[in-house]
Amino acid sequence: MDSFKDKVFKIASSNDSRIVLAFDRHHLFKEGLSYGLFRDSLALFNSLRGLISGVKIGIPTVLTLGEDGVYRLINEYDWGFFFIADFKIADVEHINRVIVRHIADLGFDALIAHSIIGYEGGLKAIVEEAREYGLGVLALVAMTHKGAEELLNKLFEESLEVAIKSDVDGFILPASKSEYIKYVRGIAEDKIIMSPGVGFQGARFGSAVEAGADFEIIGRSIYMAEDPRKAAEEIRRVLRWRRD
Repeated sequence: MDSFKDKVFKIASSNDSRIVLAFDRHHLFKEGLSYGLFRDSLALFNSLRGLISGVKIGIPTVLTLGEDGVYRLINEYDWGFFFIADFKIADVEHINRVIVRHIADLGFDALIAHSIIGYEGGLKAIVEEAREYGLGVLALVAMTHKGAEELLNKLFEESLEVAIKSDVDGFILPASKSEYIKYVRGIAEDKIIMSPGVGFQGARFGSAVEAGADFEIIGRSIYMAEDPRKAAEEIRRVLRWRRD
């Protein structure tokens, strides 16, 4: 069985893309249109075939589509994407293990977890459980919102140490803080780095990759565009996997 990194890099090479779609179109739930959201998801994913490499799905979208909807979306179609569960796991060990198993059952390829929960009974157990089910683990060690500077980002180096000790597959690092990306790339050359905060959140397309990230996580700039496929084509010109 290929490792998560092997799978990710094969898909990225095949699609020639460093784009991971942040799929957060849960707003339709307010209108009672969860079925419409599923159909809309199919249309969007179909339009992005060959242009993006991965899809990150968060809890709000899972709650809107329902587990059955998410399972069908991931497993019933051959999209040529990898799928990441963005649940930002940060609970006690036995709960974390249950969440990991649930993520595996839904068909995801990887998950995102906070490393600030520590090693023993924390991230170590998440990685152990994920390995049992063939899932990759991406550690969240910094965030972009203002409140992150009050505590989370102040513990960046300690959180990073926990993640490395836990042998995670990679990291989620904000595109707006290139110093974090450069630092992690310098000490963890073999790990995957994915960066959110591009486009609507202010960072320039391509800036995170220039700093050392492998992928940029992009949401509204694509799925809220009048023509999502055209938007993705334009962004991919900056974020091709193969660098000439």
